[in-house]
Amino acid sequence: MSPDIDRRTFLTGVGSVATAALAGCSGGDDDPVEENTDGDSTDGTDGDTGSDGGSDGGSTGGQVQLVQIPQETTDPIGISGPINAWTNWQVHEQLFTYEAGTPPVTGSLAQDYTVSDDYLTYQFELQEGVTFHNGEELTAEDVVYSWRRLAESENNRGQSDRIVRGPMSVEHEVDDDDETVPDSLALEAVEEYVVEMTLETPFHGTLGNLADPRLSVIPEGVVGDIEGYDGEYEYDEWVTQHLHGTGPFQLDSWNRGSEIILERFDDYHGSVADVDGVRLQILGDSNAVFTTAVNEQNIDIFDLPQSQFDPNLLSVEENLGGDRRQGTYGPVANDETLNYGETSLPRTQYAIFNTQRVEKPARKAIAYLVNQETITQTALRGQGTPAYLLTPPSGFPGGPQEYQQLAESDYPYGYAQSDIESARQVMEDAGYSEDNMYETTIQHPSDRQASEWTAIADLLQDQAQAAHIDISIEEAPSSTLTNRAFEGDITIYFVWNALNWLEADAMLRFAYPNQYAWSQWGAEADFEYEQLSDAAQQATDAWDSYEQHQTPSEADQEARNEAYLDIERANWEDMTMLPLWHPIEDMYWYDWVEGFEMHGPQRRPALNNVSLNR
Repeated sequence: MSPDIDRRTFLTGVGSVATAALAGCSGGDDDPVEENTDGDSTDGTDGDTGSDGGSDGGSTGGQVQLVQIPQETTDPIGISGPINAWTNWQVHEQLFTYEAGTPPVTGSLAQDYTVSDDYLTYQFELQEGVTFHNGEELTAEDVVYSWRRLAESENNRGQSDRIVRGPMSVEHEVDDDDETVPDSLALEAVEEYVVEMTLETPFHGTLGNLADPRLSVIPEGVVGDIEGYDGEYEYDEWVTQHLHGTGPFQLDSWNRGSEIILERFDDYHGSVADVDGVRLQILGDSNAVFTTAVNEQNIDIFDLPQSQFDPNLLSVEENLGGDRRQGTYGPVANDETLNYGETSLPRTQYAIFNTQRVEKPARKAIAYLVNQETITQTALRGQGTPAYLLTPPSGFPGGPQEYQQLAESDYPYGYAQSDIESARQVMEDAGYSEDNMYETTIQHPSDRQASEWTAIADLLQDQAQAAHIDISIEEAPSSTLTNRAFEGDITIYFVWNALNWLEADAMLRFAYPNQYAWSQWGAEADFEYEQLSDAAQQATDAWDSYEQHQTPSEADQEARNEAYLDIERANWEDMTMLPLWHPIEDMYWYDWVEGFEMHGPQRRPALNNVSLNR
């Protein structure tokens, strides 16, 4: 173990070495039913204190009723991410986890680890006596096989960058087509319960990355989609009937388009479930969710479509920590008052300015015009938190409290206000007036969060007239606008991005002058440092510093944190990306659901400590 790592007691937290996680990816997790979704509570799967229910008579029984959007696979390597991954969190486990869905990362299937002095080679010691749902014992060979599938299988649905050619990249060989050579990953079962992994370069978020559901462990050879394995089952039979994991529930059946049925696993290595199982009704219509959950009371834990949310019924009464809050909502149509929980998602909704098409005075004037508080209260009906920095609070250095303090004290464009006078003055100083309007265009998606984007664009269009700015509005499918952004063919683009790991660089890698930035920041200087603006130079220098401090040591963490703040302030100065809001996940449950607490955004909770008292 490197002396630079704050060791602490491993099973209760790994501290600064583990501040990263794959929390979702832009474009992958939005859906028509659960637009605000993710999360684990202390009722998780990690052997923590809980009821010892099960076949010995301790179970309170019953079946937890949930909602699942239509999905194309239950294969861990192919799921779209932690958001909506109810099935995965019940059936599968990873080496590490987030106990309450919030940092720090803790051990799950791994009970200890060591890392070399150069932060490249990790050895993970597994828990012994962990049983898969097929009766086999977990070993290191299972981990190697499972992670090889993520890198090599055609069923990974393009998500191999979670383990190769991404921020955390295991050493491997590639062929002439830049594809991973089968069985070339630097993964080895060095002992029956010890896995060794060697990275190409240090990555500060390695342990948190391994908490991602795509790195779940399944029995070796259960399906034959990588070289060296014929498989015990055909792929479709496996994902619908034999999806063996180590979690507190096992798959009974998956009827595509109808339901997923999970049963209690009585040989679970942690707290055996109180309930008999979990049923996930597959519903693709948000109105159907509302009808089934509220009018018919046939769902125990759910979220409400935004169209049905009434902020006047909400009372937030308790701060659970980790940016989680809990309270009540109601009475709803059935006269029930629901339990309510919310957490800020590690995501930022923002406007990208093409700096080659939108003059700096106009960018600043628009920033003065925007009142993030008004956006969250009107366009979002309270289902979001105002954004003043690009980094979401959960990934910000020091967490939500430090985020809020910096926003309130330093945000230069008016905290919680629309400063029309300053916006007008900036434009008049640049030579614009009522008779000489500045013209520009907002583009926003027509297929994702269209109603919210439309409301914000309309509001800004109206306000901008007072600052001598004439804004046109264009709508197009997300895929169309994304392609245009890659080609530099956008003006002001409303978009969002989520943290693929829980640290600021997951967002800020798009926020400094480089040839891939949709903002085209620094393009006029051909990205040559000596020709950049002062702010662009500050952001570039900060990113250079970041790249030199990639290890999980405390010293490198401090250097990265400083770089992150420099980039945020540089963005404020040149206003290339304007933060608008951070979405929240909200969940509702009836009083008869006992033992459920609102989780954080890093994972949904396993339900083994939930009981039903209908």
